[in-house]
Amino acid sequence: MGRRAAVDILLPTCNRLGSLMMTLSGVATQTLRDVRVIVADQSEPAVKDEQEIQTLRRVIEARGGSVEWHDRGPVYGIAEQRDFLLKRATAEAVLYLDDDVLMEPWVAERLLATLRDERCGFVGAFPAGLSHCDDVRPQQQQIEYWDGPVRPEVVTPGTPQWERWQLHRAANLYHVAQALPPDETRRYKVAWIASCILYDRAKLLAVGGFSFWSRLPRYHSGEEVLVQNLLLRRWGGCAIVPSGTYYSQAPTTVLNEAGTVDGHALDLLDEMVERYAPQSAITNVEVL
Repeated sequence: MGRRAAVDILLPTCNRLGSLMMTLSGVATQTLRDVRVIVADQSEPAVKDEQEIQTLRRVIEARGGSVEWHDRGPVYGIAEQRDFLLKRATAEAVLYLDDDVLMEPWVAERLLATLRDERCGFVGAFPAGLSHCDDVRPQQQQIEYWDGPVRPEVVTPGTPQWERWQLHRAANLYHVAQALPPDETRRYKVAWIASCILYDRAKLLAVGGFSFWSRLPRYHSGEEVLVQNLLLRRWGGCAIVPSGTYYSQAPTTVLNEAGTVDGHALDLLDEMVERYAPQSAITNVEVL
């Protein structure tokens, strides 16, 4: 096995060529160049031989990174894709990046520095949908900053702290960032975070990763909500603002024909807590 990269970027994709090109363009311009990009592609037809994809692969490689591409089938759902990618990762930190996210050049480096400093389970950078740039929602912009080290938290569905997810709607986080002094980055508390999350790989594996995928229906949601809740309990987690990330706002490909899901991974929360995050495994925790 060759030298490990500083970060493995784990990128599941399915039938969103335009968004994928945008996402890979962001990866190709990161100041953190020591990356291995692992793509799990379930597009029909497969897109790895598209000229633009080939060009972006060459740029990533020319700047010191590498690209590993997997054309995959059959389709079992996004949690299975995440499980497949995690099994191929070797870096100490893994960045799950959705195929509709553009990162500013500093994002991966900032996430890695924060993860190393805090020694927590994950650090996220939530994307803004800039079609909502003029849609200011003060009632959804409550933010809880970490003023000291990131600590474990028990954040339970239905509690006031669970409503932290409201910050990750529309362009709320983008609007909050406008009030910060220039060049200031802050860490804040989350219930969960989607689309661009850097995990400590060993900690993610310690809570089972996404090995539960076979217990979910084909069309599901909440797989990262579940693992992040376990990580929050044992090691804590956070996100950064400004996030430096933006959605393409292309239509999702993870819903059924009715535009819904058939099940949610949080249905497994109680038993997963008992297995991977019992009270005996938690120290210095804040119960919310």
